[in-house]
Amino acid sequence: MMTRPEGTFVISWSQTEIDGLGGAPVSALECGATWRWSGDAVRIDGASDLADISDTGGDDALRRRAAAGARKLIGRALIQEGVRTPFTQVNTDLDRCFSISDGQRTWVATLIDMPEIARPLMMFTGDMPPVDRALVITEEPEAGWRPQVLRDGAEGVVCFTPGTRLATPDGPRLVEELVAGDRVVTKDSGTEEVLWIGQRHVSGARLYAMPDLRPVRIRSGALGLDRPEGDLVVSPDHRMLVEGPAALALWGEREVLVAARDLIDDHKVMRDLGAKSVTYIHLMLPRHGILFANGMETESFHPAATSLDAIAGDQLDRLFDVMPDLRVTPSAYGPMSRRVLGRAEAALIRRVT
Repeated sequence: MMTRPEGTFVISWSQTEIDGLGGAPVSALECGATWRWSGDAVRIDGASDLADISDTGGDDALRRRAAAGARKLIGRALIQEGVRTPFTQVNTDLDRCFSISDGQRTWVATLIDMPEIARPLMMFTGDMPPVDRALVITEEPEAGWRPQVLRDGAEGVVCFTPGTRLATPDGPRLVEELVAGDRVVTKDSGTEEVLWIGQRHVSGARLYAMPDLRPVRIRSGALGLDRPEGDLVVSPDHRMLVEGPAALALWGEREVLVAARDLIDDHKVMRDLGAKSVTYIHLMLPRHGILFANGMETESFHPAATSLDAIAGDQLDRLFDVMPDLRVTPSAYGPMSRRVLGRAEAALIRRVT
């Protein structure tokens, strides 16, 4: 019989930093990385919803029951706040845990899938690790684990970089010169109004600590004649339009979207290792669309394709002012304009083209 822990606590992903980066992708949970949390933890044991959390079965069984109860409790709260997605899936496998240490003690965090809010919650049974203190990740989630989400898309930033030329009714314009209210040319809907523009600066220190945030450089003509016209530099999760008979044969659609990171071949498409820092620019239209960047078809910003936690507070406020439903769920923005290929699918289409 194990000793009952002091409590069961939950914190949100947005309360944490990995290697100094807030809103880091879940993939950054690697051994040796520094981890820190701030704010207040929510204690959830003692509620009637968690009455089935007993002391039998050992630590692993306790974490499973606590995670199931936590998700049920938090899911109900989200429904009361207006999220109408059913909360029926509870994932509490032990490969969803990671360990952190201060060199003397170790704490185990259980990641709880919350598809409705895109990022996992973290649950601790026992006492919490010290707040606002750099700890070291000593054990990471099993390889291949990723949180389940109710959306297509990657976890990172989806945006352009300064110097990118976007097609507009008045000719090509630099993305950094556009403002909300300007119009751009789209592949499907003629000209569309830019509803919102956001920016995120990533320092050289963060690029060093989190190389997955480095931009991807697509060389001129890498994807076909004048596709793009001149080098195109985008965030790694920014998707490019890929078209042709291979996509039609494999997925029944001639045009699909593929993340820039999944096009890397280290010859024509590569990580931009020379970037000292980078500013990423988001550009949102009334609906997800296909723009022309340096003559290349590529996507506009979709709120469900990134973590809203990564958007600065004032910019996020403007986004919610433009589209209030996004406060409830990013999925309220609408569907993706094309089928989005995952990494394995992208690798397949590269082999047959």
